[in-house]
Amino acid sequence: MASRLTRHLIWTHPDAPEARAPDGEPKTMFRAVMPGGPAQMAFRAFTASELRGETSSETLSVNLPSVARDRAIYFLHIGAEVEHALMVQYLYAGYSLDASQVQDPKHRALVQQWRETILLIAREEMGHLAAVENILTLIGGPLSFDRQEFPVENELYPFPFDLEPLTRRSLGKYVLAESPNDEALAAMGLTEEIEEIKEYVKAGGTSVNRVGVIYDAVMALFKAPDEPKYPGKRPFFIQSGDIQADSEGFQVGPGEWGLGYKDLLICTANDRTSALAALEAVAEQGEGEKVEDFASSHFGRFLTIYRAFPKDGEWTPARNVACNPTLGRHAPPERQITHPTARLWAGLLNVRYRMLLAYLAHSFQVEEPVKQWTRTSRGLLVSWAFGEMYNVRSISEILMRLPMHPGGDVYAGPPFEMPYTLALPTRDADRWRTHRDLFLMSRNYINLLLADPEAQPYRTYLEGLRTAGEAGVEQAITLIGG
Repeated sequence: MASRLTRHLIWTHPDAPEARAPDGEPKTMFRAVMPGGPAQMAFRAFTASELRGETSSETLSVNLPSVARDRAIYFLHIGAEVEHALMVQYLYAGYSLDASQVQDPKHRALVQQWRETILLIAREEMGHLAAVENILTLIGGPLSFDRQEFPVENELYPFPFDLEPLTRRSLGKYVLAESPNDEALAAMGLTEEIEEIKEYVKAGGTSVNRVGVIYDAVMALFKAPDEPKYPGKRPFFIQSGDIQADSEGFQVGPGEWGLGYKDLLICTANDRTSALAALEAVAEQGEGEKVEDFASSHFGRFLTIYRAFPKDGEWTPARNVACNPTLGRHAPPERQITHPTARLWAGLLNVRYRMLLAYLAHSFQVEEPVKQWTRTSRGLLVSWAFGEMYNVRSISEILMRLPMHPGGDVYAGPPFEMPYTLALPTRDADRWRTHRDLFLMSRNYINLLLADPEAQPYRTYLEGLRTAGEAGVEQAITLIGG
């Protein structure tokens, strides 16, 4: 599903001529585009003071919400989509790495290390997604688990969504997307190196935008100014009455979702200060704007891998996996998974991926602390979500070893296709009916795979998955009955 948000915003580099107001004040990196008109003619750029609202609402574009809370929700939805998309792309890149195909023992150790690092970053992106949903919950905004679908071009996203094996050029995209601002790069002595990476990535046809600008925009709206910068202009920020401390019971915390990883940031918030701290923590883990944060940041870890990654034409760390695999019949032939067994596994992967997203979304609608997971409905959702994280990984690994086409030498990968809807029913009993139905859909794929001779090496896993699904159906039926 293509994002509705991204039709109206375009990122502008701060060095561009249009990135300065007449008085010389730097403008934010977003431009608002009028639907139906040429982008080059129908846009307005916003200065930093305008983002904070130190301007009259009459001068704001109709495409950017003119009320602070709604504008924050707008940007948080964009942030949620970006975190979700990055998580999936990093997972695909990490799963594509295969140390067993590398001959040199030193290279083999490197590939295994890179794989672990990238998969950990993907898990941390899930933590960022949860933190964004928590901030949305804090200000009473609707949640978003959407993400951009390929092959849509999108000027707000860091780069167009692509599921692809890890290459030096894709690594360069990840480095640039997670990079800090120009001032921080200069302070770390990395300006020249990053410029070289930009040129290399751009030569492949991709321009990359920084993720951090989205969080800059949200943090500007959470900061309450002491007084208006310009006399006579009303301050523009999220009002204290819209920050709801009692929403914390609906938020997800590190104790529930931390998976035992100490670096997994899942920040909750109950006031303006904790909201800003959460947003800053997410931005810092991604960008690492200080020298001392470099090694632990996503930017630093990706750049370290990039420096050691083989140049084009040297040895290959990744499997020969498809780019943007899909079950869609109308996609280009090179993207269609046509091998019968691989199609069944891909269908199962899509169902389990939808189940994971449904558990995450439902967990935000249950207000109760999780102290004993199996004794509360929210605890059950947490338990199921943990199981789906394992299943998504297991099925992805299987797909990375199955042919894309009969007799072909390209491997199929996990398609991670978005469902027709992520909306959950209004009534709680109907949400559990949705979970029941997804278990049943999964069972259909499992039964087909159990009857497939080529799936027999995974029979034990499939039988365990079916047994767990039968228990899930019974639990869902119990909760449907209240």
